[in-house]
Amino acid sequence: MKNKSIQNPKQWVEDGLKFTEVVCQEYSNCKFSAGFVEGHPVDTVYLQAEKDGVVTTDLLLRPDELATIAWVATGVLWSKQMELLGSSDSK
Repeated sequence: MKNKSIQNPKQWVEDGLKFTEVVCQEYSNCKFSAGFVEGHPVDTVYLQAEKDGVVTTDLLLRPDELATIAWVATGVLWSKQMELLGSSDSK
């Protein structure tokens, strides 16, 4: 995970909104990033996914909505881990 705010933050303007990338995780063929949005009446953050250089998901969110995504993603990973631990106990 890279904190882009320490280096040169990526900024751009699209549809009258100013985007600033704050953090990203890059892989060989995809990238996940998030940052701030200025100029939207409600949404102040974004979450973006790219695959092979093409943006496949671009979400404008309120902070509580982004926190909910983190919460449900953590929940599914935790549930899978507990399932795996449970299956090793039954052997």
